[in-house]
Amino acid sequence: MAQGFEKRRHPRTEISAVAVLIAAARGGYLSNAQDISAGGARVVRPLPFGDDTPGPFRLFFIFDQDTVVEVTATLVRRGEDHLGFQFDAGQKAEVEQLLYETRFATQPV
Repeated sequence: MAQGFEKRRHPRTEISAVAVLIAAARGGYLSNAQDISAGGARVVRPLPFGDDTPGPFRLFFIFDQDTVVEVTATLVRRGEDHLGFQFDAGQKAEVEQLLYETRFATQPV
């Protein structure tokens, strides 16, 4: 297998300058998105986010003062410096809007 090749159902797009408000069952956390796909998103792990932070989770992707996209998601990975969320089913329109908005926030390669 070629180095750097990922076998993913949904290819990821690295993004920058997109704030994410993570609303949990008890409290909220402000973070930044690192990458996104049609299946989920990886965000910077906020410092106060504990390993026992309970769901469910609502993610608010903040592109500018007028453009905020809300999705519900399941936390599937708790890395040391990041969190991996899988978008819940039944949100096709929201995910499509989210991917559309990221066209302005892609990371230069």
